[in-house]
Amino acid sequence: MRVALSLLQALLVLCVVLFPALALRAKRTGGSVSLWRLTGISVGLILLLAAVAANAPARNAIAPTYGYGYTAPRVLLLFGLTLGLPLISGGFAVHMFSVRLRSQLGVYAIGVICAVWACVVGVLAAIRILYVS
Repeated sequence: MRVALSLLQALLVLCVVLFPALALRAKRTGGSVSLWRLTGISVGLILLLAAVAANAPARNAIAPTYGYGYTAPRVLLLFGLTLGLPLISGGFAVHMFSVRLRSQLGVYAIGVICAVWACVVGVLAAIRILYVS
């Protein structure tokens, strides 16, 4: 449990802190096409990791009892909201503000702030969808 939690925390830090810097670099060097390609590949990798994490061989404790069909949609939704949404939000913020602001540090800071807010909204939405209803 501790290893899985630390892996999720590391992924969250990568999505919130590192991705806006990568998005800013992609936008500066390759333009919007490069930025959205990076964002799409990153979200795809997150969803692929979620599909793998829902398996019983990945030590998912719920999968052997309820099956992959029960576990996979919930894990995909959780990873999509908590990790994918900050990636999209950070990429969108970099896309919008890199034209308007000259300071790369300012654009990076706005990207991180947007990613943090998207992460908070994603976690609250995941809790509401998965645990309350």
